[in-house]
Amino acid sequence: MARPKKDGKRTTGVQGKSGWLYIVVSRNTVINGRKRSEKRWITTGLSDTPENVKKASEMRKRFVGNKEALAVDRNISVADFTEQFLNKKKREVSDTTYSAYYYRAKRITEYFGTVKVREVDEVIVEGFLDSMFEVQHVQKRTVKDTKVLLRGIMEEAVSEGIIIRNPVKNMVINKKLAAENSKERNASEEFFSYEEAQLFLSKIKDHELYELFYVTLFFGLRREEILGLRWSAIDFINKTMIINHTVTRGTTINRLNATKTESSTRKYPLTDEQIEMFKQLKARELANKELFGNAYHDNDYIFKHADGSLYYPDYPSKAFRKLIDNMPELPQDITFHGLRTSCVSILVHQGMDIKSIQKWVGHKDLDTTLRIYAQVKEKEAKREILDKMKEIIPLKKYKEE
Repeated sequence: MARPKKDGKRTTGVQGKSGWLYIVVSRNTVINGRKRSEKRWITTGLSDTPENVKKASEMRKRFVGNKEALAVDRNISVADFTEQFLNKKKREVSDTTYSAYYYRAKRITEYFGTVKVREVDEVIVEGFLDSMFEVQHVQKRTVKDTKVLLRGIMEEAVSEGIIIRNPVKNMVINKKLAAENSKERNASEEFFSYEEAQLFLSKIKDHELYELFYVTLFFGLRREEILGLRWSAIDFINKTMIINHTVTRGTTINRLNATKTESSTRKYPLTDEQIEMFKQLKARELANKELFGNAYHDNDYIFKHADGSLYYPDYPSKAFRKLIDNMPELPQDITFHGLRTSCVSILVHQGMDIKSIQKWVGHKDLDTTLRIYAQVKEKEAKREILDKMKEIIPLKKYKEE
């Protein structure tokens, strides 16, 4: 049996100790508010073998980079470092995207508390991911998105020289816990068929949001697009409607003269009946303005409360949920966003080509349209098979008890 190597230097900045390789660097740090120089031993996770020495040397080069003279707080907590990370992201992304980061980050800071960034390892990360299932009972998508954010935070820590490797990089989500906490959901039931769409509209003719739901379904609009629809977007003479303004909820309510993507900005032709509908909505608005007088909130938005105050972004979603709860004959998993998908479903059923559908609803890429197309076709095929099998393999008659 070969004798273990003695502890000591293997190459510049790489030391062997107890059978493992370490990167050793001297640099300025800030500890408890005081700047000083110190020597750091950083584990590489590599065993002390000749072939690993070269790998460790390359790791050291990447680690040191041009940061040798930078002052880094090695004792910074996960919570404080996450806050720094978010402040940087706030300058780079939209408020809606930042809002998603913010709420995911809350889970991270609440779990890790005052744990230092350099103390985080795979075991701690695994416990965090599992706790989201076991304690908070969230869905796999939430755990996955939070893990992605934590990985980004730790990658930043690597870049800053606080840690040598990212403990989140190779972590996987516990499949058993994900399955135990997943809600039963059939993707093919998250949108209306054309018959279900007609039934839904026929049942809500007297509802205050009938026109909002109709326009959303007919044109396949996103929630931020229907809420951002303004009178200035309706051309009564040329009978057109432009989608170029959105209302979103992030850390604040954002009203922007921009759409989600460049392909989302689009112009639609309007039928005579739709022009008449918008004229009726305008007449209703003028009547409300006269009724409320000085208490009326004057603005250019089409869909709003009777006193002119604007809908909170969640308002149509919650109203839609209440309607579906009282319509057991319709798919119960469908959400307000499902009206947009339902538009695609109807167009597929009518034989429209994929590219035209993509342009109509403003999908950024064709993959999204194709995915919904496949779901619609699968649902229709199963219904056709059911009808055929019912004729070929009949069930005996049962008397009512």
